[in-house]
Amino acid sequence: MRRVRCPRSWFAFAVFLSLAIGADPAYASLVFTGVSTGNVNSIQTVLTIQNAPTEQGCVGWNGATNVIGSAACPGGLSPAITGGNEKTGKSQTQTRTVASSGLTSGQSLAVILDVTEPGGNLLTVENLSLTVYSPSGTVLFNSGNVVGAGVPPGGGITIESSSQGQSGREFKFVLDTTQATAISPFICTSEAVAGCAGVANPANGNNRIGVAAVLTNSQGGAEAFSIADVSGQ
Repeated sequence: MRRVRCPRSWFAFAVFLSLAIGADPAYASLVFTGVSTGNVNSIQTVLTIQNAPTEQGCVGWNGATNVIGSAACPGGLSPAITGGNEKTGKSQTQTRTVASSGLTSGQSLAVILDVTEPGGNLLTVENLSLTVYSPSGTVLFNSGNVVGAGVPPGGGITIESSSQGQSGREFKFVLDTTQATAISPFICTSEAVAGCAGVANPANGNNRIGVAAVLTNSQGGAEAFSIADVSGQ
Protein backbone atom coordinates (compact mmCIF):
# COMPACT_ATOMS: atom_id res chain seq x y z
CA MET A 1 0.00 0.00 0.00
CA ARG A 2 1.33 3.39 -0.92
CA ARG A 3 1.72 5.76 2.00
CA VAL A 4 0.74 9.37 1.64
CA ARG A 5 2.92 11.70 3.62
CA CYS A 6 1.46 14.98 4.81
CA PRO A 7 3.56 18.05 4.11
CA ARG A 8 5.19 19.62 7.15
CA SER A 9 3.10 22.73 6.57
CA TRP A 10 -0.11 20.74 7.10
CA PHE A 11 1.27 19.25 10.31
CA ALA A 12 2.20 22.70 11.57
CA PHE A 13 -1.26 24.00 10.71
CA ALA A 14 -2.91 21.13 12.60
CA VAL A 15 -0.82 21.87 15.69
CA PHE A 16 -1.68 25.57 15.46
CA LEU A 17 -5.39 24.77 15.09
CA SER A 18 -5.42 22.47 18.11
CA LEU A 19 -3.66 25.10 20.22
CA ALA A 20 -6.05 27.80 19.05
CA ILE A 21 -9.06 25.68 19.95
CA GLY A 22 -7.56 24.83 23.31
CA ALA A 23 -7.08 28.53 24.04
CA ASP A 24 -10.79 29.29 23.75
CA PRO A 25 -12.85 29.81 26.93
CA ALA A 26 -15.17 26.99 28.00
CA TYR A 27 -18.73 26.96 26.68
CA ALA A 28 -21.99 25.56 28.06
CA SER A 29 -25.59 26.64 27.44
CA LEU A 30 -28.18 27.88 29.90
CA VAL A 31 -31.45 25.91 30.12
CA PHE A 32 -34.86 27.46 30.88
CA THR A 33 -36.64 25.69 33.76
CA GLY A 34 -39.75 27.85 34.15
CA VAL A 35 -41.05 29.78 37.14
CA SER A 36 -38.52 30.14 39.94
CA THR A 37 -39.83 28.47 43.08
CA GLY A 38 -38.42 28.39 46.60
CA ASN A 39 -36.00 30.72 48.29
CA VAL A 40 -32.58 31.53 46.83
CA ASN A 41 -29.54 31.86 49.06
CA SER A 42 -28.52 35.14 47.46
CA ILE A 43 -29.49 37.22 44.45
CA GLN A 44 -27.66 40.07 42.74
CA THR A 45 -29.03 42.10 39.81
CA VAL A 46 -26.58 42.13 36.90
CA LEU A 47 -28.51 43.48 33.89
CA THR A 48 -31.64 45.62 33.59
CA ILE A 49 -33.15 46.43 30.17
CA GLN A 50 -36.20 48.30 28.93
CA ASN A 51 -37.54 49.07 25.46
CA ALA A 52 -40.38 48.09 23.08
CA PRO A 53 -40.96 45.93 21.12
CA THR A 54 -37.41 44.53 21.47
CA GLU A 55 -35.08 45.09 24.41
CA GLN A 56 -31.50 43.94 24.77
CA GLY A 57 -28.37 44.65 26.73
CA CYS A 58 -24.91 43.48 27.76
CA VAL A 59 -22.58 44.06 30.67
CA GLY A 60 -18.98 42.87 31.03
CA TRP A 61 -15.72 43.61 32.81
CA ASN A 62 -12.47 44.96 31.32
CA GLY A 63 -10.21 44.55 34.34
CA ALA A 64 -10.84 48.02 35.72
CA THR A 65 -14.52 48.83 35.34
CA ASN A 66 -17.85 47.57 34.04
CA VAL A 67 -18.40 47.75 30.29
CA ILE A 68 -22.02 48.37 29.26
CA GLY A 69 -23.45 48.10 25.75
CA SER A 70 -22.24 46.63 22.47
CA ALA A 71 -18.58 46.45 23.55
CA ALA A 72 -19.59 43.93 26.22
CA CYS A 73 -21.74 41.71 23.98
CA PRO A 74 -20.32 38.23 23.29
CA GLY A 75 -19.64 37.45 19.64
CA GLY A 76 -20.78 34.38 17.74
CA LEU A 77 -24.30 34.27 19.18
CA SER A 78 -27.39 33.51 17.10
CA PRO A 79 -29.56 35.51 17.36
CA ALA A 80 -26.90 38.14 17.94
CA ILE A 81 -27.08 40.41 20.98
CA THR A 82 -25.97 43.99 20.31
CA GLY A 83 -27.13 45.82 23.44
CA GLY A 84 -28.26 49.42 23.71
CA ASN A 85 -31.25 49.26 26.07
CA GLU A 86 -29.44 48.92 29.39
CA LYS A 87 -30.74 50.79 32.43
CA THR A 88 -27.82 52.37 34.26
CA GLY A 89 -29.36 53.58 37.49
CA LYS A 90 -27.98 52.52 40.87
CA SER A 91 -27.43 48.74 41.01
CA GLN A 92 -29.38 48.17 37.76
CA THR A 93 -26.56 47.02 35.47
CA GLN A 94 -23.15 45.87 36.67
CA THR A 95 -21.02 42.74 36.85
CA ARG A 96 -20.96 40.91 40.17
CA THR A 97 -18.16 38.97 41.79
CA VAL A 98 -18.61 35.30 42.58
CA ALA A 99 -18.19 36.14 46.28
CA SER A 100 -20.79 38.94 46.34
CA SER A 101 -23.25 36.72 44.45
CA GLY A 102 -22.91 33.98 47.04
CA LEU A 103 -22.24 31.39 44.34
CA THR A 104 -20.89 28.06 45.57
CA SER A 105 -20.74 25.89 42.42
CA GLY A 106 -21.85 25.57 38.82
CA GLN A 107 -24.60 23.19 39.95
CA SER A 108 -26.19 25.88 42.13
CA LEU A 109 -25.79 28.83 39.77
CA ALA A 110 -28.96 30.29 38.29
CA VAL A 111 -29.86 33.29 36.17
CA ILE A 112 -33.17 34.75 37.37
CA LEU A 113 -35.32 36.83 35.02
CA ASP A 114 -37.70 39.24 36.74
CA VAL A 115 -40.53 40.07 34.32
CA THR A 116 -42.77 43.13 34.68
CA GLU A 117 -44.81 42.87 31.49
CA PRO A 118 -48.60 43.47 31.50
CA GLY A 119 -50.80 40.40 31.83
CA GLY A 120 -51.70 38.79 28.51
CA ASN A 121 -48.42 39.69 26.81
CA LEU A 122 -46.22 36.89 25.43
CA LEU A 123 -42.63 37.93 26.10
CA THR A 124 -39.98 35.93 24.23
CA VAL A 125 -36.37 35.44 25.29
CA GLU A 126 -34.56 35.22 21.94
CA ASN A 127 -31.15 34.69 23.52
CA LEU A 128 -29.40 34.80 26.88
CA SER A 129 -25.70 34.34 27.58
CA LEU A 130 -23.56 34.37 30.73
CA THR A 131 -19.85 35.20 30.88
CA VAL A 132 -17.28 34.72 33.65
CA TYR A 133 -14.37 37.19 33.69
CA SER A 134 -11.11 37.06 35.61
CA PRO A 135 -10.32 40.14 37.75
CA SER A 136 -8.07 41.33 34.90
CA GLY A 137 -10.90 41.08 32.36
CA THR A 138 -9.99 37.80 30.64
CA VAL A 139 -13.00 35.75 29.50
CA LEU A 140 -12.83 32.43 31.37
CA PHE A 141 -16.22 31.01 30.39
CA ASN A 142 -19.16 31.84 28.15
CA SER A 143 -22.43 29.93 28.00
CA GLY A 144 -23.06 30.60 24.30
CA ASN A 145 -26.65 30.51 23.04
CA VAL A 146 -29.42 29.67 25.49
CA VAL A 147 -31.03 26.30 24.72
CA GLY A 148 -33.96 27.11 22.42
CA ALA A 149 -32.51 30.40 21.18
CA GLY A 150 -34.15 31.84 18.09
CA VAL A 151 -36.53 34.38 16.61
CA PRO A 152 -40.30 33.86 17.04
CA PRO A 153 -42.55 32.37 15.93
CA GLY A 154 -40.22 29.44 15.24
CA GLY A 155 -37.63 30.05 17.94
CA GLY A 156 -36.96 31.60 21.30
CA ILE A 157 -38.42 30.91 24.72
CA THR A 158 -41.90 32.36 25.06
CA ILE A 159 -43.12 33.06 28.58
CA GLU A 160 -46.82 32.25 28.89
CA SER A 161 -49.10 35.18 29.67
CA SER A 162 -50.69 33.24 32.55
CA SER A 163 -47.30 33.20 34.31
CA GLN A 164 -46.66 36.93 34.45
CA GLY A 165 -48.19 40.20 35.54
CA GLN A 166 -47.38 43.75 36.57
CA SER A 167 -46.48 42.57 40.07
CA GLY A 168 -43.48 40.80 38.59
CA ARG A 169 -42.69 37.12 38.22
CA GLU A 170 -39.33 35.39 38.31
CA PHE A 171 -38.14 32.74 35.86
CA LYS A 172 -35.04 30.58 36.15
CA PHE A 173 -32.25 29.47 33.81
CA VAL A 174 -29.66 26.93 34.99
CA LEU A 175 -26.84 24.73 33.69
CA ASP A 176 -27.37 20.97 33.58
CA THR A 177 -24.93 18.68 35.40
CA THR A 178 -22.49 18.31 32.50
CA GLN A 179 -22.54 22.00 31.69
CA ALA A 180 -22.22 23.04 35.33
CA THR A 181 -19.04 21.00 35.55
CA ALA A 182 -17.49 23.20 32.85
CA ILE A 183 -18.04 26.43 34.79
CA SER A 184 -17.21 25.11 38.28
CA PRO A 185 -13.42 25.61 37.96
CA PHE A 186 -14.15 29.34 37.71
CA ILE A 187 -16.92 29.45 40.36
CA CYS A 188 -15.94 27.01 43.12
CA THR A 189 -14.11 28.45 46.11
CA SER A 190 -14.41 25.51 48.55
CA GLU A 191 -13.48 21.84 48.11
CA ALA A 192 -16.22 20.96 50.61
CA VAL A 193 -19.02 21.94 48.20
CA ALA A 194 -20.49 19.16 46.06
CA GLY A 195 -19.06 19.27 42.54
CA CYS A 196 -16.06 21.38 43.58
CA ALA A 197 -13.55 18.70 44.62
CA GLY A 198 -10.30 19.11 42.70
CA VAL A 199 -11.31 22.38 41.00
CA ALA A 200 -11.97 24.83 43.86
CA ASN A 201 -9.81 27.91 44.22
CA PRO A 202 -10.42 30.60 46.88
CA ALA A 203 -9.31 33.22 44.34
CA ASN A 204 -12.39 32.40 42.22
CA GLY A 205 -14.36 34.63 44.57
CA ASN A 206 -12.85 37.59 42.71
CA ASN A 207 -14.02 36.42 39.27
CA ARG A 208 -16.89 38.44 37.82
CA ILE A 209 -20.19 37.51 36.18
CA GLY A 210 -21.68 39.37 33.21
CA VAL A 211 -24.91 38.78 31.29
CA ALA A 212 -26.18 39.53 27.77
CA ALA A 213 -29.82 39.17 26.68
CA VAL A 214 -32.28 40.01 23.93
CA LEU A 215 -36.07 39.85 24.43
CA THR A 216 -38.87 40.59 22.00
CA ASN A 217 -42.55 41.58 22.24
CA SER A 218 -41.75 43.65 25.31
CA GLN A 219 -44.38 46.26 26.22
CA GLY A 220 -44.17 47.03 29.91
CA GLY A 221 -41.63 47.91 32.52
CA ALA A 222 -37.97 47.00 32.75
CA GLU A 223 -36.83 43.38 32.87
CA ALA A 224 -33.96 42.44 35.20
CA PHE A 225 -31.53 39.53 35.09
CA SER A 226 -29.91 38.48 38.36
CA ILE A 227 -27.34 35.90 39.44
CA ALA A 228 -28.44 33.62 42.25
CA ASP A 229 -27.28 30.61 44.22
CA VAL A 230 -30.03 28.00 44.51
CA SER A 231 -28.35 25.34 46.65
CA GLY A 232 -30.93 23.04 48.20
CA GLN A 233 -33.68 23.66 45.66
